[in-house]
Amino acid sequence: MTPIPTNIIKFINRHHVVSLACYSNCTIWSASCFYIFDVENNRLLLLTKRTTRHGELMQQNPNIAGTIAGQPEHLNEIEGIQFSATARCLSQTDEKNRAFTQYTQRYPIAKLIPSDVWEICFDEIKFTENRTAFAHKTYWKRTD
Repeated sequence: MTPIPTNIIKFINRHHVVSLACYSNCTIWSASCFYIFDVENNRLLLLTKRTTRHGELMQQNPNIAGTIAGQPEHLNEIEGIQFSATARCLSQTDEKNRAFTQYTQRYPIAKLIPSDVWEICFDEIKFTENRTAFAHKTYWKRTD
């Protein structure tokens, strides 16, 4: 698997909220979720119940899209990623427990609310960073 470029890894690690877009059977929905980045597996880990609207849609159609971005005030400070990914609710006990432990190390309060653990495996990423040069882009694909 082609490693994700360092500038993208650094950006993802500096942030903590992902916006997801899900679609199935003529229903579309978006959601914002706290995440941790598992760089070794090119994936985000997040908690959300299967019964949420986006959880139900991701079970029906695991192909999703999303963004991670800051809220800059100036055009030359814009940075963010757009991505396509595959969502999967972790169901195997060992795998789910390892991911939950990783997640709660960063967000200990998450131990208080029962939830399902999901992986968002990146398929493709486009990173825009105006700090380097206006409209500078870095691309990554899982199949590269």
